[in-house]
Amino acid sequence: MTNTKVMQSKLSSDAYAKKYRRKTLLKKHIFIWTMLAGPIICWFIFYLYTNLNMIMMAFQTPQKTWTWQNFVTFWNNLTAPNGTLGIAIKNTFLYFFLSNVINLPLGTLIAYFLYKKIAGYKFFRVAIFLPAIIPGVVMVTVFKEIISPLGQFAGTGLIPELGFLGQDSTATATVMFFTFWTGFSSVMLLMSGTMARIPIEVMEAAKLDGCGPFREFRSLVIPLIFPTITTQIIFGLTGLFSASGPILLMTGGAHKTTTLSYWIFANVYGSNGVTAADAYNIVSATGLVFTVVSFPLILLVRYLSNKVEPVEY
Repeated sequence: MTNTKVMQSKLSSDAYAKKYRRKTLLKKHIFIWTMLAGPIICWFIFYLYTNLNMIMMAFQTPQKTWTWQNFVTFWNNLTAPNGTLGIAIKNTFLYFFLSNVINLPLGTLIAYFLYKKIAGYKFFRVAIFLPAIIPGVVMVTVFKEIISPLGQFAGTGLIPELGFLGQDSTATATVMFFTFWTGFSSVMLLMSGTMARIPIEVMEAAKLDGCGPFREFRSLVIPLIFPTITTQIIFGLTGLFSASGPILLMTGGAHKTTTLSYWIFANVYGSNGVTAADAYNIVSATGLVFTVVSFPLILLVRYLSNKVEPVEY
């Protein structure tokens, strides 16, 4: 009789434990799916639906009939002499080159010197980070005022009569100079944080072995921060066809300064807020073409970067 009661008690206890585990697991799943519901809904609406709709619009007229005309219009605009789209792509490549081939390595080198705490490094750190702290609209306004024909250097002969932003020969170069000047902040902030994680023992050992600054930078620092560099390169490639400067605030796309991202904005926004009937369709076709071009390139660069063994520390 006693054994029977013990068995019944044990069965009851096991049943209660199973019920408790099921209840706890259910609460856990409810909590997880509740937290994930928002991001999942946003992904379906703002990514999946938007991109599927863009792909469909690329093959449609404004009247929802299927056509290849959007791609024909894109190609004609691209290959036309002095076509706006051709100029936009050329400028886009220039900004990409500036950001990833000039600013990235140069910003990494400057971050190294700040990491080594050269004389006055605190001042240089604040001075170089300042463009990232000050709002972009303020920076552009001040810059335009300085280089304006009626600005600070008026009457000195240093500013062309039409201004650097008022003529085709200098407008793009001026915007690129501004982008170059203000483009170090994010690179140095990221690289400085990455270099700060390097074990001090590694640097001390290199110093004891007589390793100079540039040898240290080339043989130690670059391999140790290489995963961050490759990540930046991949991110840069994802924005290959969206690289741009502050075109809207600087020139509004005038004087052959437009880029692909601004060209898309200008076509969608339209003239004085009035959008052409087929603007969304042509822009969708353009975006689809450049997505097809850039996607395998990104995969190739990622594949090649994974061939380099990361340094563990």
